[in-house]
Amino acid sequence: MQRSSPVPAPNSSPRPDVPPARSRRVCWPGLALVAITVVAYLPALAAGFIWDDDHYLTANPNLADLAGLLRMWWPGNTPQYYPAVFTMFWLEHQAWGLDPVGYHAVNIALHALNALLLWRLARALALPAAWLLAALFALHPVHVESVAWITERKNVLSGCLYLLAALAYLRFDSARQAGVGNPWRTYATAILLFALALLAKTVTCSLPAALILIWLWRGERVTWRRLAPLLPFFALGLVLGLHTAHLERVHVGASGPDFAFTAVERLLIASRALLFYPSKLLAPWPLVFIYPRWQIDSSAASAYLPLLGVVVTAVAAGIAFWRGRRGPAVALAFFAGTLFPALGFFDIYPMRFSFVADHFQYLASIGFLALVVGGAARWLSATTLRVAGAAALLACAVLTWRQCEMYADQPTLWQTTLAHNPEAYIAHNNLAALASARGDDAAALTHLESALACATGEKAEQKIRGNMALALANLRRFSAALAQYRELQRRHGGQELAIARTLEQCGRDEEAHAEYRKLLEGELRADSLVPAALHLLGRGLPEQAVPLLEEHLAQAGADLDARMFLADALAAVGRTDDAVAAAERAIELAKARGDTGLVEKIATRQAQYRRGPARRAPR
Repeated sequence: MQRSSPVPAPNSSPRPDVPPARSRRVCWPGLALVAITVVAYLPALAAGFIWDDDHYLTANPNLADLAGLLRMWWPGNTPQYYPAVFTMFWLEHQAWGLDPVGYHAVNIALHALNALLLWRLARALALPAAWLLAALFALHPVHVESVAWITERKNVLSGCLYLLAALAYLRFDSARQAGVGNPWRTYATAILLFALALLAKTVTCSLPAALILIWLWRGERVTWRRLAPLLPFFALGLVLGLHTAHLERVHVGASGPDFAFTAVERLLIASRALLFYPSKLLAPWPLVFIYPRWQIDSSAASAYLPLLGVVVTAVAAGIAFWRGRRGPAVALAFFAGTLFPALGFFDIYPMRFSFVADHFQYLASIGFLALVVGGAARWLSATTLRVAGAAALLACAVLTWRQCEMYADQPTLWQTTLAHNPEAYIAHNNLAALASARGDDAAALTHLESALACATGEKAEQKIRGNMALALANLRRFSAALAQYRELQRRHGGQELAIARTLEQCGRDEEAHAEYRKLLEGELRADSLVPAALHLLGRGLPEQAVPLLEEHLAQAGADLDARMFLADALAAVGRTDDAVAAAERAIELAKARGDTGLVEKIATRQAQYRRGPARRAPR
């Protein structure tokens, strides 16, 4: 039986603009592709919101009104500048609010559409076993992180726009080469789709390079005339890619000692990642939300073994390319090039926790899967390929179904992460936050102690100690909380206000009083006005608290709590009319919030002011 060749002859390359035949023979495989994708991802429909979904959805103020939609298109108003993603979220929020089912359904639908588009592209390029390639992409469990995690709408949306732009550009290029019609409308469509893909996730900047790889794979000439239309694509990708890198550093927080790697260390990280990702495509178990963060020691000879493996693979692929076997080199170049922004050469926030993540290879995986499927089609008979392909798809579907269960909710996500990566301090820290939110500060403290034991980096240690101090204070272990704040101050400076408050909680009022006086005389005066005023009220010194609260309210007049503290202080010093007026302003603020219960409570306090001298204000 004749085996399919992974590379068409240079002079017989198929036209990529030929639409698929509209027949049942084509329709049924497409429907099957969508069906198996939806079935495999059914558990994701029952999942809720998890990590970062608050920043993107549940606590995103921009989703509330039209003004928020406009703000999302201006840099700095969202966690990352991906306005195409946030615009979709805005539209969905108007449709079904914060019901997670709708967002998960859209993610699954986009992933299924991406599989269809990949099948369309693979058929247009005459790739062997095109449907099997698309089905593997659809069902591979490494993509669950991109589909079942709502925040990773970035991947499925940008992937859809990327593939559409690729199809449009290939149609344009084919028509232009053949001199048929006016192809520039198609070109305009391609560049618009590419711009939208970049505005969904800038990893799609690899598209123009990928198009050149297609020409090289087909053995076609790459002339300046043919390259010229791609120059705007390269320019757009460069500008928006650099903008994303800038935002990662200054807005997202990808800076500091955790990212202080030498050029050699970054090369070692990248080479290890280039071997890690294919290993997860070939053997996708276990798949972990936060993988262990590698320790990079550039002085150890063993650290260079992954780099050696990458170099040997690249040389072998290059030799094969030179001898006419262009497929492996092109597939691996696409894989590495699409992964390049996440290989460690640029600082991205997740590097605080791990150098790799499953969602980083959503698009890049196409290259490696194409190489595997193409190799199988070349070396296996048609019958064997069908059997092996069916077995692989079944295994992937089962693993994907099981992997979706990990994303059910935050406790499940973080506990599953710890089962595979006990050193994931961020998982302990987030479980502590969940425990604290439900009032279980003892459990929160246990998780925080575990997090501190395996934390890496100054910022992580600082954050964990701060959370430990809060948990200890909630458990009324004030002396232990004070010790944590003192340790933080010794290591990183600051913490003066927290120390003053905790000294007060410890009953060490004189020391707390001295700390507040220092704060009021220093750069932190503005932040210390209300805490210092409350301290003075607690010590029975309302006459000293009044000017501090008035100074604060001169800058923050809408602070309802401070307004009530002022009313109490004014009543305590006998300024009844002023206290009543302050309470009246507080009532207006409470009405603006729509909190009728609070309005009634303030009105009751206001009546007490009118009846006589106020008691000492509660702390």
